[in-house]
Amino acid sequence: MDKDSAAKRSVRRGEIFATLSAVCFGLMPLLTRIAYTGGSNAYMAAFGRFFYGALFAAVILRAGNQSLAVGKKELLLLYGLSFLYVLVPILLYNSYNYISSGLATTLHFTYPVVVMLLMTLLFHEKISARQAGCLLLCALGIALLYSPGGEVSFTGIILAVVSGVAYSFYVVILGHSTLRRIPAYTVTFFLSVFNMVHLFVAALITGKLTFSFTPAAHLSHLGLGLLATVIGFTFFQRGVFLCGEIRTSLLSTFEPLTSIIVGAAVLHEVLTGRSVAGCVLILLSCALLVMPIRMKGKKEAETAAKTPEEPAPEDKEKEDGSAV
Repeated sequence: MDKDSAAKRSVRRGEIFATLSAVCFGLMPLLTRIAYTGGSNAYMAAFGRFFYGALFAAVILRAGNQSLAVGKKELLLLYGLSFLYVLVPILLYNSYNYISSGLATTLHFTYPVVVMLLMTLLFHEKISARQAGCLLLCALGIALLYSPGGEVSFTGIILAVVSGVAYSFYVVILGHSTLRRIPAYTVTFFLSVFNMVHLFVAALITGKLTFSFTPAAHLSHLGLGLLATVIGFTFFQRGVFLCGEIRTSLLSTFEPLTSIIVGAAVLHEVLTGRSVAGCVLILLSCALLVMPIRMKGKKEAETAAKTPEEPAPEDKEKEDGSAV
């Protein structure tokens, strides 16, 4: 009973981390819009996000006397994952040039479906009826958040969908990697540094490289680094490791919901009945997902228990002598 209770608590913690990360990610549109008005652009906003994210992560690791040392295999894995992760903002932000941001977001958030398919095809994971039902409710909710109108470009659709597919592969590879043995902020630091380099090169090639920002733009970059990277990015990792890829992906639909609510509260955007209905469906799907069920809850918790949290940095250093 004690082992089962501990496993269930671990799953619940993962759900909390996943939800909080989605809320932090949901603040990105507001902060990005402020950055744009201050002279930034899609590439530089993402660059600033990872620059400050790496800086904050390094400070946290330093303050906690934690090491940045990782094994060579883990370093190569982090470098590979950074290519997948950096594709997401590049593809998604560029899709806004062809289709509305609402449609792009809707298409991007088909990624929980792709995560489920990958987990089933590659790892033969069974999808429960409850997860399938929650996925359907999430899909309907996100579809309602999209307001029809404007031109529809095939190029924009492809860019938005591929951004979701890239993120799906990132989630699945992360969940089945050995990175769970590394302190979360160490993973955040290295991914941020690698992404920062990729974005610098991409901005240079596309002619988008600029550092002529207003103070407000710098502050928004800092906010993106703190909320979307140090908190959101790190909490998402913890969610994947503690409650699994599928559950974390479904709970991530809190992101567009947060964006809608913040847009209405801060930017005074119109909150239509359609948007309210979409928010309700997303909240309902997430509530059903985390609601405990006696028989199945025990099995899910036992599965999650096989995914241990990362050990303390000191333990990691003892286990891995090939640190770089």
